[in-house]
Amino acid sequence: MKSTLLFGILSFFVIFALTFFMTGVFKGMKAAWEAKESEELVEPTEDLSLERKSLLAQKEEFSRREGQIADLEEAMQLEKAVLQEEFNKLQAMRSRIEGAAGQIAANKEKTLRKLAKMYEAMPPKDAASILSGMEVELVLDVLRLMKERPAAKVMAALDPARAAALSNLMTVSKGDR
Repeated sequence: MKSTLLFGILSFFVIFALTFFMTGVFKGMKAAWEAKESEELVEPTEDLSLERKSLLAQKEEFSRREGQIADLEEAMQLEKAVLQEEFNKLQAMRSRIEGAAGQIAANKEKTLRKLAKMYEAMPPKDAASILSGMEVELVLDVLRLMKERPAAKVMAALDPARAAALSNLMTVSKGDR
């Protein structure tokens, strides 16, 4: 809220200064100063009339620009509201995605635990022959969830090269998990 207010105030001053610059207020001041220095003789009533016209023109320009600034501020507030709504929608979508990802992970964990129990109940040679045809990551996950004794019997029944590779992978990825 503070940053929005600060931004609004700074924007107002910047636009105000630019308006002065663009409308020639500074040029008018410079011209008046030069006119005084050159000491041209002009009737005082003419000077006042010209200055009055210049001031009225500047006042009209300020009023016009002030209206433009108000329109821009309103449009900015509208855009801010739209962006906030989109942000809220994205946050809700993110929450749903995270929830779904958590549910998927929980389902995977439940399935892996079920598989581990099934392989524990099987004879080690049968479990080893099935695990030999499965992906390495899945076999590692199942073996990690099995009790130590049944897992050791299954590893012993596996091809020695595959059992060695799985053991190496288990020790490497054990620190990762």
